[in-house]
Amino acid sequence: MTTYSELARRTGGVFRTAQLHASGATAAHIRSAVADGTLSRIRKGWLHTSDAAPELIHAVSLGGRLACVSAAKYSGLWTPDLGPGIHIARPAHAGRTFGDPTGFIEHWQSSTWGSTESAIESMPALLRQVLLCCEYEDALTMVDSALNQRRLTLTELKKMLATLPPRFSRVLDDTDPASESGLETLCRYRLRQLGLAVRSQVTFGDIGRVDLVLGDRVIIEADGRETHEGTFLRDRTRDLALMRRGYVVVRVGYHHVVNEWQLVEHTVRALVMRREHVWSATHRREGLVS
Repeated sequence: MTTYSELARRTGGVFRTAQLHASGATAAHIRSAVADGTLSRIRKGWLHTSDAAPELIHAVSLGGRLACVSAAKYSGLWTPDLGPGIHIARPAHAGRTFGDPTGFIEHWQSSTWGSTESAIESMPALLRQVLLCCEYEDALTMVDSALNQRRLTLTELKKMLATLPPRFSRVLDDTDPASESGLETLCRYRLRQLGLAVRSQVTFGDIGRVDLVLGDRVIIEADGRETHEGTFLRDRTRDLALMRRGYVVVRVGYHHVVNEWQLVEHTVRALVMRREHVWSATHRREGLVS
């Protein structure tokens, strides 16, 4: 009996009948698998395994592919919380929808990227949709995430941006493959929009890397949605080590960046106004300047 584990692993458990045939399954094998519950039919030409991702099944049931933010999240990119609704890309010539047409945001499938046999848009295609669909800074978090995870190359990014209106050319200047989280991207982008000099992922000897450095000595660390006890203690130990060396550590959480950015901005502005972001003559005399 034909097994479907390898195909399911590559496709998320949703695939075309033609892909099964290409892997060696006969029509009889497929009928048997459907009969015993190993496979289920979504619509003509499409099947899924019992543990397939529901969002992929939903996208195919509506005659499309998982797209935009939904595809970014499924693919493991850092994604902002942009509310309910599944993003689906359907062919430009698509007619009626299949299944339940409610609760989804429709995009058009790209003819440039992606296979017609895939239940999800390719990385360049989904990021193109993200740039057109989302707020610019939210889209930037996902582009950074794709570059950081090496799911997208700069060459692929440039090729994709060339198909968008000229205003999107600034993405190349605003993105940073070193960014390890969307919160870091948001902080970096917003601070640079204020005209502040910010560096990403700076290494401090035996202490390790920090998210952002403003000027000479203000270190900004962006904590994720969840911080475990072990991580909490390790981070505070690092903070103490940095402060002993004369650095100012500003640690912000998800809530601060997403919901209370004005508080973060005012704090950073106050530090800059007091010139705490640059080494002073006192720091230099005490040998703290690195």
